[in-house]
Amino acid sequence: MVLIKNPPKLVYDDSGRLVEVILSAEDFTAYIRSLMAEEDWETLPEHLRDAVDRLLIDDVRNEKKNAFDLDAVLGDSPGKE
Repeated sequence: MVLIKNPPKLVYDDSGRLVEVILSAEDFTAYIRSLMAEEDWETLPEHLRDAVDRLLIDDVRNEKKNAFDLDAVLGDSPGKE
């Protein structure tokens, strides 16, 4: 279940029909994460699959930035046995 933290902006056309909903980046990310956890990949439309893929790619990039070198963690140095 996604809880929206910021009110979405609703956009209407000239006849008063809702045509667009704008979410904050934080709320959109939470929505995509909930889809990842709760929905079947095969049932997602392509644009949501793409959003999930982009989010996963961003997660991997962030993990790489915050990763520790295994040798440094274990106290090993190259060539040391």
